[in-house]
Amino acid sequence: MKKFPFYGLMALIVCLAVATIIENRLGSGFVMQHLYGTWWFMALWSIVMGFSFFVMVQQKVYRQKAAFGLHLSFVVVLLGGLLTAATSVQGYIHLREGVQETQFVDKTSNSLRELPFSMTITRFQVDYYPGTEAPSDYISYLTVKTEDGVIRKSVSMNKILSVGGYRFYQSSYDEDGKGTLLSVNYDPFGIPVAYTGFILFGLCMVWSFFTSRSRFKTLLNHPLLKKNGLCLLFCMIAVPVLASPSTISDEQANRFGEVQVLYNNRVTPMQTLARDFTIKLTGKTTYGNYSAEQVLAGWFFFPQEWRDEPMIRIKSKALRQRLSCGDFASLNDFYTDDGVYALATCWSDMPVGKKPGVLMKAIMEVDEKVQLISMLQQGDLIRLYATDTLELTGMSPVQFDSVVSVVNKNGAYLLTRHRVKAELWYNKIGFTGWLFRFNLTFGLLAFIYFLICLLKNQKGSVTVHRFFTVMLWGAVIFHTAGILLRTYIAGRFPLSNGYETMIFIAWCILLIAILLRKKFALMTSFGLLFSGFALLVSNLGQMNPQITPLVPVLASPWLSMHVSVIMMSYALFGFLLLNGLTAILLRCAGKRTADQIERLTVLSQLLLYPAVLLLGTGICFGAVWANVSWGSYWSWDPKEVWALITFLVYSLPFHQQVLPVFRKPLFYHVYMVIAFGMVLMTYFGVNYMLGGMHSYA
Repeated sequence: MKKFPFYGLMALIVCLAVATIIENRLGSGFVMQHLYGTWWFMALWSIVMGFSFFVMVQQKVYRQKAAFGLHLSFVVVLLGGLLTAATSVQGYIHLREGVQETQFVDKTSNSLRELPFSMTITRFQVDYYPGTEAPSDYISYLTVKTEDGVIRKSVSMNKILSVGGYRFYQSSYDEDGKGTLLSVNYDPFGIPVAYTGFILFGLCMVWSFFTSRSRFKTLLNHPLLKKNGLCLLFCMIAVPVLASPSTISDEQANRFGEVQVLYNNRVTPMQTLARDFTIKLTGKTTYGNYSAEQVLAGWFFFPQEWRDEPMIRIKSKALRQRLSCGDFASLNDFYTDDGVYALATCWSDMPVGKKPGVLMKAIMEVDEKVQLISMLQQGDLIRLYATDTLELTGMSPVQFDSVVSVVNKNGAYLLTRHRVKAELWYNKIGFTGWLFRFNLTFGLLAFIYFLICLLKNQKGSVTVHRFFTVMLWGAVIFHTAGILLRTYIAGRFPLSNGYETMIFIAWCILLIAILLRKKFALMTSFGLLFSGFALLVSNLGQMNPQITPLVPVLASPWLSMHVSVIMMSYALFGFLLLNGLTAILLRCAGKRTADQIERLTVLSQLLLYPAVLLLGTGICFGAVWANVSWGSYWSWDPKEVWALITFLVYSLPFHQQVLPVFRKPLFYHVYMVIAFGMVLMTYFGVNYMLGGMHSYA
């Protein structure tokens, strides 16, 4: 009987995972109707919670006030969700300037509902980032007439209007700029209850850390958590490739890189555009002995010479065979002697109404590179922000006539000299590229050294320990400097896309390693190794390193809170993964490592507490952010669902009294290794396989 709630919980985990896969194939409406919105799904949650409380009473868990309050918080959150589903109303209202509206459309029934007040939009406004055409906010100025008088308020992204229990969110606007579409949400009961559950969860989780008889406190003072050891070495190779086409000189290239252009909806030095252009074509920031600025200028000023350069990277072996070329092709390789575009014949092979296959995706990727060169030569790529800045290069603006568009200088927003220099330094340093090599090299060597020390049951050399501590501190300082520099350039903390969250994860890993290295020296190698892997992933070309303005919905303080806390939890789960792998390796080595495995087990159990706390807190922050932005704190989006699955999977090992299998060190560590698959699915799998609302960034 006491294990029944966990069987139900496992059934829920399977249902949730399958639901996200079905949603990807049949749509969100289907799963909402046939799963999330069904009576049996709600009943399953109720049964699990009911039996959980029965077991807690049977086991007298109520004597442990923190643990009891923690489980109670889940019931409160679920009760809030039930109240929202039963009593809330969601819809939208379309307003036109000067037209008074007293009704909104109910999304569920598609019928009109009366408002206890009237609304009129007086003006709609789009704000832009300085010097660009990128929207920073959408604002509706409203006049609301109630029984108590007239209210003049505004609604914008992440700034809601609340009147009489009704909340209004900026959703869309008319093309002529004289009308707006607002989302309407009426949920006076569900939201307060759910928020109470969020607060109760946080308080009880923290409380469980510091109660006198808490498991966390016992683990923290465990005698097996003592100091250990460290290791050495470094290697990096760069092989230059020779090239011969004409371009501008090194001195001109340096000045050319400082010219300000409008790129990616922000004012930026030409060097940033040149760097992205070169990476897109070659996969690297340079080409042979040429800098990115020389590559861009070469293609611009001497296109005929560069057409023969084999610099367009082709990853697909099948496409290389089809074009009869090597890993890199020249622009001329894509055209026949008659001037026919070779890839044009490939489009006919694309199946109608079906997703493109592997070969077709490779063709589309290479076609983007060819079209990028075409955009440069047609003048669609470079948008000079001020032609007089060309004087810095010694080149005449006449050279750009009829080929380069020039942004209107009225009210021009130019970067300061310091901002330009900062971005130039950031581009030239390429700190993630250097750092992942550094961290992986030292992390791997340190891991091997520590593993040998553990197998021999030795503490290791103090000098070696200090050496790796210095390497760890060096990585932290260099990484911190890179993040601060990117923050200064972007004008915001870098947490808005996959690339930025990966470098933030790597930073969190290094900080955790710094904090824990004295308690357990193996953390030094874990920190370097795992942060190196995170940075390597960010450099594999699958993530976009470009700095772009935040879309309006992301311009919220809840974004930084939600993402940063989630990323810190993922970093800790990464340590649990490496901990588990180390324990498994030690187990394979023989019985004499039993004490070392137990030490790893204690450390893993200790880190599991803050990891789950941070994940749960991050989910709560995300729910509040979603409620502020869209009017719904839980939408069963695939990312939300998999975050919940991850939370539930990592919560099971806390229940060792009811699930004694988690007391076995080998099973525990194997479980931690497998559980990390949930993290990978949440962070990567959902984005690349399932999609959803979290794909907007």
